[in-house]
Amino acid sequence: MPGRRSGPAGRPEGGVALVLVAVLLLLFAVPAPGEARQTESIRPIELVLAGDDRVEARLGPILESGGVARSLESGLPVRIRLVVELWRDRFLDSQEDRFEWRASVRQDPLSDRFIVETGDGLEQDVFSAAAARTALQNSLEIPLAPSQSGNHYYLARLEVETLSLSDLEELRRWLQGDLGPAVEGGTEVGGAVGRGLRRLLVRVLGLPVQRYEARTRSFSVP
Repeated sequence: MPGRRSGPAGRPEGGVALVLVAVLLLLFAVPAPGEARQTESIRPIELVLAGDDRVEARLGPILESGGVARSLESGLPVRIRLVVELWRDRFLDSQEDRFEWRASVRQDPLSDRFIVETGDGLEQDVFSAAAARTALQNSLEIPLAPSQSGNHYYLARLEVETLSLSDLEELRRWLQGDLGPAVEGGTEVGGAVGRGLRRLLVRVLGLPVQRYEARTRSFSVP
């Protein structure tokens, strides 16, 4: 293309510069000594039995620490998925009911506000990661309760992610020099390079998916 200078491998020089910037950022993205041990001591999800044999899910500081916090600061949206199951505690356990809840959080790089979206269509703007977590917590209600007598327990699985598997595949192709649709004219090369840079940062931050589990003690229903 006239007017565009390329390096030896045919990659635009702007893309090479962004890769160099990414390498520098990776150095600063490495967690400080002891950070991983501190994060491991925090409980991201906790189940607490409430009245009428119902359960409450309490979210830990999943947005305020580690790679998730740095991901938000980089402008990457964080998707949250919580599945809570009600099980009958028998010789062969059986699932009695199930509830799924989804939400997303992103940080506006211009205003530093956090935009919280939940599955019920609500959107809130708050000014800190802690406030975003509070907004998530306030919108989380689990409509499960045992309908049969016997012993029961609740099991929860929490997923916090920023990228899908297809995103990671696109990142792999970009790192190998295949800009895909951008080369074919489908998108701007600069946009593809920028997306690749952000995804490279996410990969180094230890994402895309972090999974946690929690379980209540067994309880008896008359």
